[in-house]
Amino acid sequence: SRSRRNRALLHHALGRDLAPFSEYVNVSSSYFQKVTGQAPSGSGNSKTCVKERESNKRYKDRKPGDGHYFTPYSNSWSCKPTSIVVPLTSDKLALESAIDAMPTTGGTAGHLGTAWSWYLLSPKWSLIWPAASKPKAYNLLTALNENGQPKLRKIAILMTDGEYNRQYSGDDSTTQARAICAEMKTKNLTLYTVGFAISAGGEADTTMAQCATSPEHYYSAGDGDSLRAAFRDIALKISTLRISE
Repeated sequence: SRSRRNRALLHHALGRDLAPFSEYVNVSSSYFQKVTGQAPSGSGNSKTCVKERESNKRYKDRKPGDGHYFTPYSNSWSCKPTSIVVPLTSDKLALESAIDAMPTTGGTAGHLGTAWSWYLLSPKWSLIWPAASKPKAYNLLTALNENGQPKLRKIAILMTDGEYNRQYSGDDSTTQARAICAEMKTKNLTLYTVGFAISAGGEADTTMAQCATSPEHYYSAGDGDSLRAAFRDIALKISTLRISE
């Protein structure tokens, strides 16, 4: 509960997107058919979860469509109906509500959370998300304003409190997550990562370090105080970037 509140503070400070994940991603009835190409088998958001895409498509941000659809978590199994993807928004109450609804049990399919943070920022997904949540074009990341600063920054923040240990196809979750991070950085996205109470030098620690844009973008927090300090530092860094531009 305390760590969820810490994440809420970070999202509130940044006005960024929220992509909850554990063993699957619940895209809700609003987006399920768009990303899978099929209608949900149940009502509400209890059967609207997805797994990773197949083959090398899992490492790209191509919009869903023929040959690029996602695999439903199951047409018969239920998934957490309240923990759903929230597209880009500055609605703090909506973000806090979504965080409070997150489950705190189950395995960790970290590659799914990593990938969906990208999809929420990718302009290739503009037709999937609502008009107010449409990500802007990649070329603005390298275009400069009158002050010589990039006109746009796309920033993803990844956090884990354990090993990536759940996947449904392809390589293990850790291998997939690292590959997705590498692809995200080729698009000039900035990645901050936070490891909470994970072992130094362990697999999760290495993954967070590799996924981060630089060593200065990775935070290892051993307790609630250092976790809050990490979030505060990330928020200040991003706020400083916005003010300077």
